Amino acid sequence: MSSERNSERSEDRVERVPFGGFRLKMQLSDADMKGFKARGMVTHWFNDVEGRIARAQGAGYDFVDPKHVRSLGQGALHKGSTDESAARVSIVVSKGHPVITAFLMEIKEEFYKEDQATKELGNAQVDNALALGGKGRSEFENDYKPN
Repeated sequence: MSSERNSERSEDRVERVPFGGFRLKMQLSDADMKGFKARGMVTHWFNDVEGRIARAQGAGYDFVDPKHVRSLGQGALHKGSTDESAARVSIVVSKGHPVITAFLMEIKEEFYKEDQATKELGNAQVDNALALGGKGRSEFENDYKPN
């Protein structure tokens, strides 16, 4: 019975960060990151501007459940956030005009890798175009050469 009680307490416990220890406000702990990796997920913070959240959802991203990011703590998750839903992890990232909130979202690792491969194809095309220079070949002594 006591081991059951201890495991219940450890599940609800926020990871301890030493006072004065360095951590960025949106940085997830190693334990949280291992949890996402074990579930086959990759995370990304999206600012709620210009339809980015809807585009992310269209690409396969879902909102992260707060139970998967215990290291941020409940105070940080909803402090100043305009999102009233407890099912979304959000942090205000700009208090200017307009106020900008970032949401933590996750996607299956296989989809993330597909997206990165597609992005790399576009980058390779740019590298090739720059390497060719003018009229199909490099004509400049100190021109760009991709690795």
